[in-house]
Amino acid sequence: MNIQHEKKKVRWIVVCTLVAVVSIFLLTHFFAIYPGGYSLEKQNGEVLIAKGADSNRVAIDDSVNSELKITSLESNISYLKTLWYVGVIFTATVLLGLFTFHNLKMKKAVIISASLYIVMAILIIFNYSSVITSIENTIQHLLNG
Repeated sequence: MNIQHEKKKVRWIVVCTLVAVVSIFLLTHFFAIYPGGYSLEKQNGEVLIAKGADSNRVAIDDSVNSELKITSLESNISYLKTLWYVGVIFTATVLLGLFTFHNLKMKKAVIISASLYIVMAILIIFNYSSVITSIENTIQHLLNG
């Protein structure tokens, strides 16, 4: 009876984690709901740059400089979303691993995994904030001409 209860508990934790990951992916992909929340859309010689509820329209001139800034902005937004996806998958994987190691009474594995997660999370957060700063700078350059 106890083994069946434990299997159900593990199954529910895995299902809830997967539902959370898929939900986060769908919100990010379709509604740009993620930290930063940037999206970019080109329309009729203008670029609509949105950050959450705020949006700015920028007229694109035909200069190479403007095109390079737009391309850089698109690339950085794509990279930011990729970092977000990797962070979500990494967090879900580590949480499931920690849960498994904890259930198997593998205390050293829990400590090592949690320590590695903290180091990697800090690195990802620094990278994420650097990309956000780059995006903000590019947007300011586009808005100021």
